[in-house]
Parts: sequence; structure tokens; C-alpha cells
Amino acid sequence: MIKASTNIRTFTAANSSDRLHHLVIRIATGDQAAFRCLYAFQVMRVWRDAIRVLPHPVDARAVTRSTFVEVWHLAGHHVDDAWVDNRAWIAAITVRRANDRLRAADWQCPIDGDYDRHTHLELAALLGAGHATIRTGPAIFTRVDDLDLNLAA
Repeated sequence: MIKASTNIRTFTAANSSDRLHHLVIRIATGDQAAFRCLYAFQVMRVWRDAIRVLPHPVDARAVTRSTFVEVWHLAGHHVDDAWVDNRAWIAAITVRRANDRLRAADWQCPIDGDYDRHTHLELAALLGAGHATIRTGPAIFTRVDDLDLNLAA
């Protein structure tokens, strides 16, 4: 009986990996709906990874945004690599972005606010306008329409 559940978990993980790979393929062609789907599935994992190493939630949100913008821009480089674990790829981007943030804090040269603002605007444009609600943090849900309003606040 335990063996059957292990097989089911393995099958589910394989299906999840395949779905993620198909989303990355679609994102590489410019499919914003696939990007929104990937974002919805992965945003909490990315945020949790960032908040574990960064001292401030503001930095974790900025790293989360920049991670997804980078995923959008680099998706085309991973289309032919079916063997690549896309979760690990996204996690590696998150770690690199978080380390950049930590290095900037160590050198006391904060990341330029214009960069964070540009990244926020680009992510909002990629997610598209609409009444859809997305998770932007733990227990925080935001309408896509309100992303620009949150930036101004």
C-alpha cells in the first residue's frame, strides 16, 4: 500500500514537472497566459526561498519580481532542454537575485529604486490587466488591476 502511494507521488511530481516544462515552452513563444499560470504556481515557492535569506520582506518581493521577469526573458534558452528541472532553474535564478541583493547591502550600495520600479512595471505588464486575483505574498492576494496602484503607494 505504501509503495502505491510512493508511485502516485512520483507520477504526480513527473506530471508537475512536465506541465512546468510545457509552460516554459509556451512562455518562450511569448504566451502571457502561460506566464500567468507559471507565476501563480511558483510565486509562493520563489517568495519563500527569497524570504529565507533576505532580512526584509520588501527585498524578498523585489527578488520575486525580478526572478519572474528573468524567467520571461530566458525561457527561450530552456525550450530544447527537456531534461532541465525548471523548478531548479527558477530556484537558481532566485538564489542569484537574492545574493545580488545581499551583496548590495554588504557594500552599502542599495539596489537602485528605479530598477525595482522598472521590474515591477514590467512584471505587471507581463501579467496583464484584468480582474484576476493573484497571490503576491503569504496570505496576500492582489487583483492584477491593482498592481500599478500598489506601486504608487
